[in-house]
Amino acid sequence: IIVSKTLKEYEELLTPHLFFRVHHSHLINLRHIKLFRKSDSDLQMSDLSNVPVATRKKDDLLKILNS
Repeated sequence: IIVSKTLKEYEELLTPHLFFRVHHSHLINLRHIKLFRKSDSDLQMSDLSNVPVATRKKDDLLKILNS
């Protein structure tokens, strides 16, 4: 898929709608997280894909998931 906007622009548009940027190249829908593996710092999504979580984003993600 080719898009005309940067990931940052999509992040700004979608953040209020339960999206979170977990990595430089990954913006995810929080409703589709199936599993978070702290030891590997990655997420398993509802489609069974794995998405890495950046070290600097891990604490923010945990705060969101625990709320």
